[in-house]
Amino acid sequence: MEDSKLPLELVSSFLSIVILISLLFKYYQYKKKLDVLKGLNELKEQKKLTQEDNEFIKKNYKDYKYSFARDEQRLKLIYPVFILIVGILLAFLPFQEAMIHLNVVVVAYIYLQVNKIHTRNFLTFLDELKNDLN
Repeated sequence: MEDSKLPLELVSSFLSIVILISLLFKYYQYKKKLDVLKGLNELKEQKKLTQEDNEFIKKNYKDYKYSFARDEQRLKLIYPVFILIVGILLAFLPFQEAMIHLNVVVVAYIYLQVNKIHTRNFLTFLDELKNDLN
């Protein structure tokens, strides 16, 4: 029996594809949540918000505020790790091979940035809704 090895480039490409699929799923979730917030905004403009809506806004504001702070802390930790990974790849692999594997780092970086932007957008929108309630 021959030893069948899985090329490392294939693993890197697969990881990139998985991250891209999760990015598309994240975008789909973002659109659904944004539709809910737009609906709440319309209700607020029509002055038809219920007490449950107000509680929903306040609870989600707290949750997203915590989530945004956690995302910022996570990114502060992960940036040096990404830089270290890139340095190791460039130092120990030929440039062409390193570029193939850097694709995973770039896609992961984009995913984390998009996640942070979505959380910040929700936090801003919920903050506007919450401030108008008071």
